[in-house]
Amino acid sequence: MKRIFHILFLFALFSVSIVAQQEKQVPTELLEAIFEQIAENRETEDFDQTEILDDLYHYAQYPINLNATNKKELEKLHFLNDTQIENLLYYLYMYFPMENIFELQLIEGFYKQDIRNLLPFVTVERIADKPTPIKFKNMLKHGKHELLTRLDKGLETKEGYKFVPDEELVENPNKQYIGNPFYYSLKYRYRYSNRILAGVTTEKDAGEQSWGAYNKGFDFYSGYVQLNDFGRFKTLVVGDFSASFGQGLVMSTTYGFGKSSLVLNLEARNEGLRKCGSTNETNFFRGIGSTVKFGRIELTSFYSNKIIDGDTVGNFFSSIKTDGLHRTINDLSKKNTVNIQVVGTHVSMRFEKVKVGITLTNLQLNKTLSTTPYPYNYYYFSGNQQTAGSVDYKIRWRKFSFFGETAITNKFAPATINSLGFNPSSTVSLMLLQRYYSPTYDVLFANAFGESSRNNNEEGLYLGTEIHPYKSWKISAYADCFSFPWLKYGIDKPSVGYDLLIQADYSPKEETRMYVRYRFKQKENNITNDSTTTPFISNYNRGSLRYVLQYAISDKLKLQNTLEGTYSQKASDKPTYGILLAQDLSYSFTKLPLSFNLRYELFDAMNYENRIYTYEKDILYAFSIPALYGKGSRYYLNIKYNLWKNLSLYVKIGQTTYIHKEIIGSGLEEIDGNRKTDVRVLLKCTF
Repeated sequence: MKRIFHILFLFALFSVSIVAQQEKQVPTELLEAIFEQIAENRETEDFDQTEILDDLYHYAQYPINLNATNKKELEKLHFLNDTQIENLLYYLYMYFPMENIFELQLIEGFYKQDIRNLLPFVTVERIADKPTPIKFKNMLKHGKHELLTRLDKGLETKEGYKFVPDEELVENPNKQYIGNPFYYSLKYRYRYSNRILAGVTTEKDAGEQSWGAYNKGFDFYSGYVQLNDFGRFKTLVVGDFSASFGQGLVMSTTYGFGKSSLVLNLEARNEGLRKCGSTNETNFFRGIGSTVKFGRIELTSFYSNKIIDGDTVGNFFSSIKTDGLHRTINDLSKKNTVNIQVVGTHVSMRFEKVKVGITLTNLQLNKTLSTTPYPYNYYYFSGNQQTAGSVDYKIRWRKFSFFGETAITNKFAPATINSLGFNPSSTVSLMLLQRYYSPTYDVLFANAFGESSRNNNEEGLYLGTEIHPYKSWKISAYADCFSFPWLKYGIDKPSVGYDLLIQADYSPKEETRMYVRYRFKQKENNITNDSTTTPFISNYNRGSLRYVLQYAISDKLKLQNTLEGTYSQKASDKPTYGILLAQDLSYSFTKLPLSFNLRYELFDAMNYENRIYTYEKDILYAFSIPALYGKGSRYYLNIKYNLWKNLSLYVKIGQTTYIHKEIIGSGLEEIDGNRKTDVRVLLKCTF
């Protein structure tokens, strides 16, 4: 392994004289705003956002021509809100064509920071008189190929990779991982304009066997072909794909934003069918789907048939295994045990200011889902068949916008989500969102806005506002009040809570930005303490205050300072606190095709309740949002080097060191010592 790294390093040194193609970078503050608070809301860093990353990285390399764009394309720039998209399209309608990019300053709702975020992804060019025809020679000549190979390795030896005597493995074969500690994946992608897309993805997780008695080759294989705008076919996709309709109450295999400092971005995006090239082994469909257009009417239909993991016993299983890991004999016993078939259709009709859609889906399982009964999951879906339908709408009228969806299942369980947007002036925007998900509503592929990741047993009212009081200032705030009419996991009675956020952004100069963000959440939870062994229900409070300053010393050197404090309190216990100090440095060399990001941070958050989520720059098409708690320090170094005109190397090494810890993790993931070090290497080739 060391020899491979030495060869790559020497190759990099001897290639400095080669002129390399510099890739445009996605602004870090965008990715931080999108992902960091999503991780905090989900209380986990294990969620998939490949589609958002794919969109942003693609348009950073191949910017959108504003003179030839449309609403669906602009919606893939996920930081733009619906009002900004509508205002941009209206400006193009009135003053087409745009002459230069500086006209963005004339569009209502686009301020300095918004334009700064948008510039890496758009351009203003003349429209070609005739599009390049779809011919095989043109596909060979103008098609874009991308090959990505990635290798990850934790440097410390985990318990699951240590030697275990054969006699102990005979008694308990789950005492050891069956594979090596390397993660690796291989991706190939082809794109011809936006008309033809194809790709293949393979992956092996750390601990899975690559070649042996239990597995030969990669653990996961995926592939797709997608055609766009061929006659009446707006979209045709074969292989692995995602499907999202309306606001996600019935069908959405893409994760929405939820609550974040982008307080107005609540409407579901990526509506319809699209290819799926993610390494997520669960959240996708496998089959065929198409969208056909008849004037103002669009008809989408799809069929999926795939095998998923489940802990089956006979013709029953109690849960779906979603992590995609097959590292032990126990994991393998759950692999590919349940067949799931899904058929769905969506019909929509669009007018100038109104869009209405109807969704109908049905799923069939070859085994019966029968969850282990607890009071909190009494209304969860069980059985082997489920049907759900909904009506969704979007309306714009003057300074108002409306969107929503109302759904019902075959068991007559209702759910509804509705939103009202209002722009009383160019400097003030408001968003009001109401939701009601009955305790009996539990659709397997639902993924709409909510406090919980599961769209059932929830009522709530959200109010968000964005204000631009002065030229370089922006104030964002939201208040979300929610209640759970039935029990939830960890809460033995109906409960209520609220969530508040306010953030002030100041951008006086091109490369200078600072913000202060305060967030507070109160929920009810089961509480136990030393005086009683019986849980009681009480408030659980958690707050955080963050200050970030981003600035540039020069065009090549950029810095960021971060200071964050957290607070938590259970019932009448004494409050506990956490603190984080972080320094980021980014540098791009002038004569070398080399750039790097370096961060060093100190944290002191002794309790998990005071954990702090921090977005980290990462290798291409990857992201990391670790939850830091305990006491210690962390650093990471992220390097990008263009080895050749079409060959780029990405390397990230990160290490967390804990004070007063002798063991990290538990079970087969346990590490002896107080350090955890991870290395990621990715090689990208385009041709």
